Formats: sequence, C-alpha cells, structure tokens
Amino acid sequence: MITLTGFPKNKDKYLRLALFAREILDICNDLGITPVLDGSLAVFAYTRDQDMDVNDIDLSCPEAEFPKIINALQARGISYKLREWRVLQISKDDLKIELGSREYWLKDLPMDLETLQLDGCIIHALSLNSLKEFYRRGMADRAAMNTDNDRTKYERLKAKYEALAKLERKPT
Repeated sequence: MITLTGFPKNKDKYLRLALFAREILDICNDLGITPVLDGSLAVFAYTRDQDMDVNDIDLSCPEAEFPKIINALQARGISYKLREWRVLQISKDDLKIELGSREYWLKDLPMDLETLQLDGCIIHALSLNSLKEFYRRGMADRAAMNTDNDRTKYERLKAKYEALAKLERKPT
C-alpha cells in the first residue's frame, strides 16, 4: 500500500480536491464501482515531487457505469459534463475530477494495480510500470499532433513520464 504523504505545490487546492474526490469515490463505492487512479495524482503518489501541481484527479472506470454515476450526480446536484472524448467530467467550483472510459483510455494497458491511501480513503491506482506505459502512450499520441495546445500537453506528459522513469522502485 502506498500512503500518500506530503503535498504538491498547490496544497490549498489539493486539499479541497481531496475532499471532493472522497465525495465522488463514496458515490462510486455506493454504486459498486471501483475506479482506478491514472493521472497526475498517481504521478505525485509515486514521485512525491512537491514542486508539481495536482490540478484535477483522473480516474477510470467502465464506460457502461457512466449512466449510473450521472444519475447519482444529478440526485446530489453535482455538476458534470459527458465529453465526446469518452470522459465524464465532474466539477465543483474550480475543482475537477475526470472519469475516463477504462475500455478506451486504458485499452491493452497492463492493469497492474497498487493500493493508495489518500486522506483515509483507499483508491486503486495504476502500478508504477502501468503508469509509465500510460504516459508513454500519451506522449506518442500527442507527438503526432501539431497545435500549440498539443505541444504543451506533450511537454506535460513528457515531464511526468521522465519523473516516473527515474524511479527504480516504488515508494513505501
């Protein structure tokens, strides 16, 4: 189990984001859905790089579960948008949690998982090797695109990939 300690550079936002994540994870738990952490929070959990920002939380779950989650969000008055890129964006004020389609975004990815403890909440996260492969694939996809936005995203993916690649073993 990885116990998340320390804070990213944007501690205040991160603490609010962690509380919001707990609310969304409780909804998923009530519905019998087990999301997998697969974005910058997972990178932070492994690298413990306090110079990075965690601006949102990226999770994945089966896309077939989106309608159940949407119904639960509506019942609680929580804002969301179902995006054409197969992501359910859940928001509250300046906070965002994205639930990506596991079948689409993690297709053919080795699904080795770790358990992460975040603020008393247990989350399944991609293992270090699976997360590295996830970011390697993301870089490869963005490298073929030519807009300024794509180049910026590529550089962010690359920085996270390189930080993960430096790790020889997972933290305890």
